[in-house]
Amino acid sequence: MKNITSIVVGVDYSPCSQTALRQAVRLGKTLRAQVRAIHVIDTLVMVQTADEMTALQQQIVASLLEESRAMWGDFAMRAGADSVPLHIEIGSPTAGIARFAREHKAELVVMGTHGAGPSGRGTGTVASSVVRRCPGKVLLVQDAQAAAFRKVVAAIDFSPTSKEAYEQAINIAAMDGASLHVVYVYSPPWDHMKQKAGAPEASPDFREAYAGALQQRMSSFCEAGRPEGVWAKPEFHAVPHKNHGQGIIETAKRVGADLVVLGTHGATGLREVLLGSTAERVVRDAHCSILAIHPAK
Repeated sequence: MKNITSIVVGVDYSPCSQTALRQAVRLGKTLRAQVRAIHVIDTLVMVQTADEMTALQQQIVASLLEESRAMWGDFAMRAGADSVPLHIEIGSPTAGIARFAREHKAELVVMGTHGAGPSGRGTGTVASSVVRRCPGKVLLVQDAQAAAFRKVVAAIDFSPTSKEAYEQAINIAAMDGASLHVVYVYSPPWDHMKQKAGAPEASPDFREAYAGALQQRMSSFCEAGRPEGVWAKPEFHAVPHKNHGQGIIETAKRVGADLVVLGTHGATGLREVLLGSTAERVVRDAHCSILAIHPAK
């Protein structure tokens, strides 16, 4: 990564958030960035108790804050985060983390992919909401990913934001000694045509040449941005798929990636991403950690 001086990590004392804290501390040491932690006690806790115990509300608040501070000592020590300052508040976790990140001008927000509630498959609702609300870069960490990344996938669509995603992926690959894969998912134009026997687009050779041309364009797009692209020796994947997000997820699984880096708004009809499109799909369903890059203002 580059230009990171301030990191904010959201914790809820779950195992996954402890992994996120370890990853934030690791990145902070490598990048020489200040790491701050925030724990937000969900408003729903207070809403449910306030109706029945209004007279004791202040006592309840004090007890919750005291309990959270007491939990932090051992939790931080096990994550190697003894020197990381903790901020605790009561409110909406998403809003609290986003505001705290803005106040401290954090270029990177780190979260576990799922929290203390039922994890199920994919990314939890708070983590997904933080991606929507926080500007800049948001790293969602899987519960087994406390150490360096080994296989990184950069998803591109030839937009400026995906160029930034690629450059961030190069930095991570260089920092961690990881292999780098670049994926571009396209919807084959012949899938939208009425097939005719003997038509060039029906030929396997034509389709192979089409994919090869896309890979050449990917190589030019990436190498034009950073000379490190030559050093990284990325492997390019032009993947035909009807669903862009699913194509990225399947490619990440196939290459065994432990991190996918992608922009949240791109060039292929993605103005609604993180509101139900490609990046939203990847953030929600990917099996690995995700680094989401918002467009520069």
